[in-house]
Amino acid sequence: MSNKTTTNLDVLIEQERRRASERIAKLKRAAAAELRRIDGKVIDLLRDQNPDLYDRLCHEASEAIAAEKVKRSNRAKEAASSSGAVNDGAASQTVDAEHEEVAPWNG
Repeated sequence: MSNKTTTNLDVLIEQERRRASERIAKLKRAAAAELRRIDGKVIDLLRDQNPDLYDRLCHEASEAIAAEKVKRSNRAKEAASSSGAVNDGAASQTVDAEHEEVAPWNG
């Protein structure tokens, strides 16, 4: 095989891979959309057929989401404090007024 033939084959292979990848992505999106529709229908059925269970599960889900939010917030705070919190030198400087020296402005 010549170099040009190999190059053409490589181009064709890459085109087919791209097409296949696009088809797979489209199928995954369609499957996810179908799952969302099913989940929505399950929620509707649960709400209609067993409203007490639906209310209890909604409450549990809300509490779980709130707990996850607190956990993420705590992790972020710990990460910020353990990394020494980035200081750009402008906002968090403290000055002792008694020992502050004022330099003349040379502007």
